[in-house]
Amino acid sequence: MPKIPTFTAEKSITSEPSSVVSNIKLSPRSTVASALIPAAKQVQAYAIKKRDNEEKLQAKKTLLELKAESDKIIESQKDNPNEEESIGVWENSFKQLSNNKLSNIKNKRIKKLVEDSLELENLESVYHLKTNSFKAYEKQSVQVYNDKINMDVAKYKGTDNPILKVKYKQEIYRDAEDFNKEHELGSADLKKRLQTIDATLLFVDADYTIGLGFNNAAEQIAKLDSNVNGASFINDDLFSNNIFNSYSQKINDLTIKGDPNADYDEAERLLSQLESFERYTGSKVVSGEREVKFATLRQKILTEKVGHDDLLRKIQMGNDFEEYNKDQRSLLSSEFYNALDARFNKSANKEKSEASTFEYDQRIDLFLSSNPDATEFEMQQYARDLRLNLIDKYQETSIETITAFNLEENKFNVIREAKDINRSYQEYLANPEAKNILKTLSKLNGYVDESGKPDVEMFLNDYTKILKQRQEG
Repeated sequence: MPKIPTFTAEKSITSEPSSVVSNIKLSPRSTVASALIPAAKQVQAYAIKKRDNEEKLQAKKTLLELKAESDKIIESQKDNPNEEESIGVWENSFKQLSNNKLSNIKNKRIKKLVEDSLELENLESVYHLKTNSFKAYEKQSVQVYNDKINMDVAKYKGTDNPILKVKYKQEIYRDAEDFNKEHELGSADLKKRLQTIDATLLFVDADYTIGLGFNNAAEQIAKLDSNVNGASFINDDLFSNNIFNSYSQKINDLTIKGDPNADYDEAERLLSQLESFERYTGSKVVSGEREVKFATLRQKILTEKVGHDDLLRKIQMGNDFEEYNKDQRSLLSSEFYNALDARFNKSANKEKSEASTFEYDQRIDLFLSSNPDATEFEMQQYARDLRLNLIDKYQETSIETITAFNLEENKFNVIREAKDINRSYQEYLANPEAKNILKTLSKLNGYVDESGKPDVEMFLNDYTKILKQRQEG
C-alpha cells in the first residue's frame, strides 16, 4: 500500500496575521462591489418594511379582539341611565382584559402599537357609553312620565268626586310641566303637551257623561269642549270619532241579546241622541264615514230587538217549563218507588222507576228538539200526557219483562205476550173510550190521527209485526 505523506507543524497555530500584508485596497465606487450596494440596501429596506407590516397586522388583530370585548361591555350597559356607573363598569372590566392582553405581547414594537391605538379606541368607547346612557335616561324618563300620566288619568276617570278630579288634573299638569323643564323642551312642547292632556280629559268626561245617559248629554259635552277651546287643537274628525265610539260602546253594552238586563229602548234613545249630536262649533258628529257606521248600528239594534224579545220569552218559558218538567218527572218516579213505603221500596220498584224516568227524559228531549216553537202550554201538556202514559205502560208489567229503552232501536221495551195484546184489542173494540194499554202505547209512539187521538189500528198493525219477529227470533 502506498504511504501517504504527512506534514508536521513546527509552530503552534496563531491568530496573528501573516507578516506579508497586501497594500491593495478596493474602492466600492470603482469595482464590481459598487453594483451590489443598492441591491443590498433594497433587501434590507424590504425586510424592515415586511417586519413593520407584520407587526402592524398583529397589532390590528389584537385591537380587534379587545374592541370586540369592549363592545360587549358597552352593549351590556346600553340601558343604564347612570353615566358614571356605566363608564365605571366598562373601565373595571376592560382594564383587566386589556392589561392581560398586553402582558402577553413580547414584542415591544407591537405592544407600543396596541397601546397607542387603545388610547383612541378608549375615547370612542367612553363616547358610546355616554351616548347610550343619555338615550337610556331619555327612554326611561319618558316611560316613567307616560306611566304616571296614565295612572293619574285612570284615577281621574275612576272617580265622580269633583274635588278628586281637580286634584288629579292638577297632578297631571304638574307632571307635564316638570317633564318639560327637566328635558328643556321649551314652551312649544309644553303647550302641545298640555293640550294633549286637555283633549284626553275632555274625552274621558264625555264618555262618562254619555255613560250616565243624561238627556242633555250633548249640551254638557259641548260646554266642556267650549271651556277648553277644544276646536283650536282637536279637529272635528278626531272629536267626532271619539264621541261616536263612546255612544257606540254604550249602546252595545245595553244590547246584549238574551241578557235580562238588556235595554233596547234606552239604546234607541241614545241612537236618536247621537244622530242629532253637534259640536259647539256646529259640526255634526254623524257625518262622512260615520253616517254609514251609524246606519249599520241602528239597523243592528232594531233587528236584534225583535229577536231579543222573543229570546227572553223563550228563556222565561223554558225556566217555567223546567220547573214543571221536574215536578212531572218526580211524580212519575214516586208512582213506582218510595223508600219510606214498604210497598214500594223493593229493588224491583226502584228498577221500574228508573226505567220509566229514563224513557221520560229521552222522550221529553226528543219532543223539545223536534218542536222548538212549541208554546209553554203545549210543552206542559205533552209532559203531563207523557207521565200518565208511562204510568200506564209500566204499571201492570213486571221488571222481568222490561228491557233497556232506546228511541231508535227499542221503543217497545216491554215484552208483551200476543194473547195479552189480543185481549186488550178486544177490550178496545168493545169500548173505544175506555182506558186501554193499546191507546197508551199508540200515543206514546206517535200513532195518532189528525185530531191527536190514538190510532190503535195503525199502531197494532206495526206492533203485531214486532211481536211476530220477537217470537221467531
